[in-house]
Amino acid sequence: AGQFAGAAAARRGPTGPFELSTGFLLVGGLLAALLWKENVAENSNSDNKPSIREAVEVIQKDPKIMLVGAVQSLFEAAMYIFVLQWPPAISKAVVKAFGAGSATPYGTVFSCFMASCLLGSSLFGQLAKMGVATEVFTSSMLSVATLAMAAATFTVSTSSSVISMSLACLMGAFFAFEACVGMYFPSIGTLRSKYVPDSHRSVIMNLFGIPLNLLVVSVFLSTNWLGVKGALTVSSTALGIATLCMFKLRSMTTGKNTAA
Repeated sequence: AGQFAGAAAARRGPTGPFELSTGFLLVGGLLAALLWKENVAENSNSDNKPSIREAVEVIQKDPKIMLVGAVQSLFEAAMYIFVLQWPPAISKAVVKAFGAGSATPYGTVFSCFMASCLLGSSLFGQLAKMGVATEVFTSSMLSVATLAMAAATFTVSTSSSVISMSLACLMGAFFAFEACVGMYFPSIGTLRSKYVPDSHRSVIMNLFGIPLNLLVVSVFLSTNWLGVKGALTVSSTALGIATLCMFKLRSMTTGKNTAA
């Protein structure tokens, strides 16, 4: 996808990737219409649907749900901030390294990000097969993600005396974070299924989406004031707090298992 988008942008300009994506969407819709069979859900009584008040009560009764939700909100907020900030961050690093007018290969960079994400997902699968507890490697993953984003933030603000290393350090930090993103999604899915009751899961997750969106929109609206460095600092801080929440959840579950 990254390579196709880069080629389309080179031929058609900034709108090229969007024009190309229209074709893929049409093909996807056609395949879904022809090949997918309808999955009809069983009839349910609408009166039994959980309310927001009930979901809040469930969260209040179990602090582990609050910790899982905090991890999800903070990590995904940091991830979306990263999505908005990596192009200008890399572009500035490329200009510093190679001079004004140097083009940034965004398509190639995106392809590398997706490869890093795949690596993280594969690592999750291997650790799960080895029987490593999800709480253990998720806390480790969040620690790595925090360090990677902090390193990227520091690299963005480095002085000209270390320009020769800034691009390599920035890319290494971003690749490490993307690998953590690949590990995050199966990890948070496992944690949700383990701690959040299925009867209230959709409502609870929507509630935790509120602070996530508030943080992302606030950073987006303050981009001119924060700059790339400030936005990445917010992302690093959110990841740090998510790491603390995950270690708290890990200690709570470890203590419970020990007592048992």
